[in-house]
Amino acid sequence: MIFIHKTRNISNLNRFQDEAIALISKVICVIKFNDDDLRFTLSEELTAQEEQDLDDLVSNFLDNDVELQIPKIISIAKAEAKSKHFHNIDYKKELTQALIPLRTVSQGEVTQVRWFKSLDTQMQPVDMVIKVDISYQRDATGFATSRTTTRTWINEDETENSELKVTTKYYFVNPSDMIDEGLRRRKLLVSSVQIPTLTFMSEALMPLGYSQEAVVLRGRAFMDEYEEYFNRFIDNSSTITDPASPDVGMKTIVVKLRDEDNLSYTEWLDKSSPSLGGTTTIRQYLMNEFSI
Repeated sequence: MIFIHKTRNISNLNRFQDEAIALISKVICVIKFNDDDLRFTLSEELTAQEEQDLDDLVSNFLDNDVELQIPKIISIAKAEAKSKHFHNIDYKKELTQALIPLRTVSQGEVTQVRWFKSLDTQMQPVDMVIKVDISYQRDATGFATSRTTTRTWINEDETENSELKVTTKYYFVNPSDMIDEGLRRRKLLVSSVQIPTLTFMSEALMPLGYSQEAVVLRGRAFMDEYEEYFNRFIDNSSTITDPASPDVGMKTIVVKLRDEDNLSYTEWLDKSSPSLGGTTTIRQYLMNEFSI
């Protein structure tokens, strides 16, 4: 028998051996000594090319430690929930610790929620446990007809588990659900634009000498004046309905923003900021957000 040795810590030795034998028929078996010493038993000497092919296999083998292909959620599930399939563990109620949600919101739609175990020293979420992707299907008038939710669990080795859970909610079955979804979306939109807009205002006005407090006061004054328009947008999706108007079909608040000429507001509405990329103005950002 002929033996050669290679160095690599491989956990899934059976699969590695199968691939080695399939690649080079001269390989009889592979045994691992200690953590990273691989001994190959050969039927005869390898050619230079075969030796290179084996080196490449050792270097490029995608090792999968089966023990680490387990969703993280299982390790933090309460005792009474551990026996469940991980799809059925309630990640809001049946864990030994509360997860931290990080939401992505686009025009009032929550399009993704990532759930993390903790925060790092910079107060950023770390150690993701589950990722939830959400997509809506809407009719020509903007009403949601259905929503598809795809849940992806993160394994202990940080890979995504292949067992996804996909669910669909059909709003059109009960038309009142379509109305309720629209109300929730518009309310979330009004809430979700406030902090980004204040950030954009700060970036635009503070270099001009405004203090943070002065920026906040300007933002509050704007919210006070636009309160009626925000409420009408939330309550009934207020829209220009006069067929003779060139703005027919546009949201009332979008037209108000487009035509705003109060100098107290235009001073920052028509400025961009680093967070907006330096080209899009705050006015354009707000008009786009409310054009749903």
